[in-house]
Amino acid sequence: MTHPSPQAFIFDMDGTLVDNMGVHGKVWAETFARQGVTIDPAEFNRRTAGRTNPEIFRMILERELSDQEIAELAEQKETLYRERYQPVMKPVDGLIPFLDQAEALGVKMAVATSAPKGNIDLVLHGLDLAKYFDAVVGSADISRGKPDPEIFLTSARRLDVDTQNCIVFEDAPAGIEAACHAGMRTVVIMTTLDPHEIEGQPRVIAVAKDFTSLDVKALIGG
Repeated sequence: MTHPSPQAFIFDMDGTLVDNMGVHGKVWAETFARQGVTIDPAEFNRRTAGRTNPEIFRMILERELSDQEIAELAEQKETLYRERYQPVMKPVDGLIPFLDQAEALGVKMAVATSAPKGNIDLVLHGLDLAKYFDAVVGSADISRGKPDPEIFLTSARRLDVDTQNCIVFEDAPAGIEAACHAGMRTVVIMTTLDPHEIEGQPRVIAVAKDFTSLDVKALIGG
């Protein structure tokens, strides 16, 4: 007797589990202003969403930076972000019932985020979400940020699920592209995107403003 292959959901965190990109954007702007660089928030988000902190600092500052300098800049930025975001932190609408439904149906679940551990802990433990996830892959677990598929492929391996049975939940073009490169289907959560940014994107199976309209059974085929 053959058993059906397990299904898996892989969630980006920032902008997907929580609608926090506005806070990130303001803190990034302050961080770069101290370095004498002005950023346009919309353009910055388009260029950097899904990338790791070292990739972002090197991209925007466009100068030689040691690993130690990057670590110090990143810690300053993320400490300020956590201070700002913690008082207003909440899940995206409909997330908890959606996770409950997926858990009841035996769907394996993972978080795949370019965020550092401190930010992951803030959200997953601060909102009591950690209990839902069988694996968490963060920036410390990968060498290349999105749109490289490494983070999603690593998540699938840790869940022991075939890539074609994984559905990714994302809010950013780089993440959608990474999921496509990984051979996975994508549900787009529209917390940060404009509709034109997903036109023509392959392997997108649903688009929603939050999780309230999404149904687990429909997504996994009944």
